[in-house]
Amino acid sequence: MSFPETAEIYLLNNLDPGFVYPENLQYLSSREVKSSVCLDINAHIDVSITRPSVPAIVDPSNPTALHLTLRRLRTMMAGLDKPLRAHTCHSEQINTLIGGDFESGGISSDQGFDVSKISKGEFKLPFYNVCMEVENVGSSSGLVLRECDKNPKQQFVFEDDGKIKQVNDLSLCLTTSADYGWYGGGYKPIYIVRDLFMSACNPAFSERQSWGLRSVN
Repeated sequence: MSFPETAEIYLLNNLDPGFVYPENLQYLSSREVKSSVCLDINAHIDVSITRPSVPAIVDPSNPTALHLTLRRLRTMMAGLDKPLRAHTCHSEQINTLIGGDFESGGISSDQGFDVSKISKGEFKLPFYNVCMEVENVGSSSGLVLRECDKNPKQQFVFEDDGKIKQVNDLSLCLTTSADYGWYGGGYKPIYIVRDLFMSACNPAFSERQSWGLRSVN
């Protein structure tokens, strides 16, 4: 079984070049902060689970491996019921806890969109077979994941200037929040999370409304 090419959708601008570590994370202040954020499933997912070229096969005779795989799958599936968010791109993370054996990040299953579908207006996460959808038609709508059915709320336009618009209202652009919702200190670099919503396209908000597509596989 083969998989489509996947890529991450990332914010072109670094919104946090002067990130100030909170008091409880001052011990990490010498560590790098890369704040490029990607569209991401809203759940804590092991970022070492990157998109494979073929499905992973779990040896049923290895109960430990089977247990870990099932636990990861449950965690992933739980995140599909929550709104999408903007999370530090896993391709810019070291995907093990500080103090462990570091390993470069890549396009993970929860940030990997089917490249072939985007030009057709569909933002599909093929690992889960779900598509990005606006919760409602209008400003301030959040983004959710639903079974792909090509309904109008799942149709978007990825314009040349990086704006992502919903076909029902081309005056609205996919936007990240001005402030980060929360951050984490367990990874290198620290990761930052922001809310996502549709908002009126505005040059004043361009740094939070301009997106790019990249593959790092």
